[in-house]
Amino acid sequence: MNPELVLHVNHTILGEGPVWDHRVNQLWWVDIPCGLVHCYNPENDENKTYAIGQMVGAAIPCEVGGLILALENGFAFFSPEDHRIKPIFDPESNMPTNRFNDAKCDPRGRLWAGTMRTDPPRDAVGSLYCLDSDLKTTKKLSAVKVSNGLAWTSKADKMFYIDTRNNVIMSFDYEIETGSIYDRNDFLTFDTLLPDGMCMDENDNLWVAFYSGARVCCFDTQNGNQLEQIDMPVANPTSCAFGGKALDTLYITTAANDGKDDGGALFAVKPGVKGCETNFFKYD
Repeated sequence: MNPELVLHVNHTILGEGPVWDHRVNQLWWVDIPCGLVHCYNPENDENKTYAIGQMVGAAIPCEVGGLILALENGFAFFSPEDHRIKPIFDPESNMPTNRFNDAKCDPRGRLWAGTMRTDPPRDAVGSLYCLDSDLKTTKKLSAVKVSNGLAWTSKADKMFYIDTRNNVIMSFDYEIETGSIYDRNDFLTFDTLLPDGMCMDENDNLWVAFYSGARVCCFDTQNGNQLEQIDMPVANPTSCAFGGKALDTLYITTAANDGKDDGGALFAVKPGVKGCETNFFKYD
């Protein structure tokens, strides 16, 4: 499988958080340190950019329209039509050196998002939070170094979660009715590889981007066996998401690498399997 470079936005530092909106067949993604939210339309190759004014770790469509953002300063709603930002809550307002990183919605539309220290050292000062439909925030985990990828099985009985700088993909039993996690296991651990963002395909297999590893790998969620590997032409793939009208295209975001490669560009590949429709944020 040879990934194709489909979009290069000049001066992108840390492309992240691809999310496919199947309602309009467009891909949302972010450039975290530049505080930019992008919307890419593969039909006409157009990319719209929205400046948020602070670091943005994730941008996810809401069921009723607009986006919910996980920001440097907490959660907020964002309206692309009028560029209006409406703050919701900052659970770490007392921790100015932290920011939100990756985020995903579970099948019930709850937003899960984690934090990390903005600058090195990557101490275990981050946490994982859940923002429910009533806009109440609950801390689910603490002592996280670099909060990253999230994914759920099709039955929503398992949740997978990455702490990048602990080199681990965790698994939890998941209670969809309450959003409770329990029975944590270190599902996959790595000696030096840094798992970053990830997504789930229609067969409940994980596709994981490895930062500084120049690869995206697919793992069986039953036993952790590696099933596929996509070799990337850049050092720093950051995350991936299935998109396209048939959900058969894997979009891969990347980070810059001091100009040594096309890091920062958006790539795409057809891995021979389909993904699942995006879970949008639902609120009362």
